[in-house]
Amino acid sequence: MTSPLGAAGEIAIRSLIERAPLASSLAAAYKSAGYKLALVGGPVRDAILGRLGNDLDFTTDALPLESKKILKIWGENIWDTGIEFGTVAAKRGDTTVEVTTYRSDKYDPESRKPEVEFGDNIAGDLSRRDFTVNCMALELTTTNPEFIDPFNGLADLAKQILRTPVTPEQSFSDDPLRMMRAARFASQLNFEIEAATLSAMKDMASRISI
Repeated sequence: MTSPLGAAGEIAIRSLIERAPLASSLAAAYKSAGYKLALVGGPVRDAILGRLGNDLDFTTDALPLESKKILKIWGENIWDTGIEFGTVAAKRGDTTVEVTTYRSDKYDPESRKPEVEFGDNIAGDLSRRDFTVNCMALELTTTNPEFIDPFNGLADLAKQILRTPVTPEQSFSDDPLRMMRAARFASQLNFEIEAATLSAMKDMASRISI
């Protein structure tokens, strides 16, 4: 389940942790409450690419109401407008964090709004995400941070390729807006869209209108 980062990746992750000390602080708060916490998605991808921002996304096995309790103590301000989907956000200093409970999504074919089921493992949570380069995580509540990469996102990041973690037909059927995100990421990151993913985008473009 883990994937070797290599020297450059390890340096990038250490830099992320050093420049985002609040991530370690938040992880300590979750760990003391008996929960796991992992940095996930864009912040991990961007750190490996040498880009760091002030918005951090996390995933946890804590249910949303438990996250809300922890963040009320940890943060200066919190908001829970996304709690139905498992997300609670907080701000501390200049940093905004979003913490989402492990979850799986089920979609009605005629709707982009998922039916959310909360899960108990990070691999299942990562599988619902849009592209493999956004399916990487850094578990922060272990003795040493653990890099998690079940869909080989690091390899795709090195090759500058956008690929879905499940079949592109399933991914785009679940959420057609992922096709637009593919185009946006390809432009922003100067990445290529993997052939099967691009083919599915062309075949399924009409679903964007649902």
